Amino acid sequence: MQGNIVWVSVSWEVIHGKKLGRTLWVPTANIAFESKEVSPGVYACNIMVLGGIYFWVGTYQSEKKLFEVFIFDFTQDIYWKNIEIILLEKLRDNKKFENFEALKVQIHRDIKTSKELQFPVLTFWSFDILHEGHTYYLTQAKKYARSLITIIARDKTIEHIKGKTPYYHEKLRTEAIKELWISDIVELWDAHNPYVWFERYKPKIIALGYDQRGKFVEILPEKLKEAGLKDTRIIRIESLEPEKYKSSLLRGVLKKENP
Repeated sequence: MQGNIVWVSVSWEVIHGKKLGRTLWVPTANIAFESKEVSPGVYACNIMVLGGIYFWVGTYQSEKKLFEVFIFDFTQDIYWKNIEIILLEKLRDNKKFENFEALKVQIHRDIKTSKELQFPVLTFWSFDILHEGHTYYLTQAKKYARSLITIIARDKTIEHIKGKTPYYHEKLRTEAIKELWISDIVELWDAHNPYVWFERYKPKIIALGYDQRGKFVEILPEKLKEAGLKDTRIIRIESLEPEKYKSSLLRGVLKKENP
């Protein structure tokens, strides 16, 4: 089952369970959950709760309509709190165990496997005149990632695609993204091989901005196939108030303020 990507995002409240996890020294949170899209089994997931993103491993038991999850390095009380979970990868099917000790050993094995999971998500943009829309884009993409890679378009690339120079130099734009502390890896575009990132990071997901278009985007499926990444998904992140947060609009404002 390993390698089977599951792409589901749900938002539910954490409820009380039988506290069996505490007996096994792996405290868990229980979520009432039922889905025909998700098969029973153990999953590596990301969880969004109390304003943060955490990694966890969880078991979906369809007969109980329940997700039981262990959140790594997390001890806060989240009963009746709304949480969002994204299932990244199915680790194995459910199975019965002879005793608690065998179950405990398997749970710790699942936790180790989940922690070692590499789930890179690739983002790229010019990020000229950084604004809240960019922050929103990266934060939303981060929800799907164990490692978020962000590629910054070079000045010459922007000039070639848009026919105009960026407002800020590529080095300043790169530093601005690093200082957000959202992306795990931030690099400048490789002008000689714009698809080298596929080979280097083997992304599970490519997250596009709501208005990213052009030939590069159009041929992404073809280039992913050439790189042997047939399971890589391409998603689009919704916009955040595009009538307010858009680089072209802000560029016009800056020109008026600094003619």
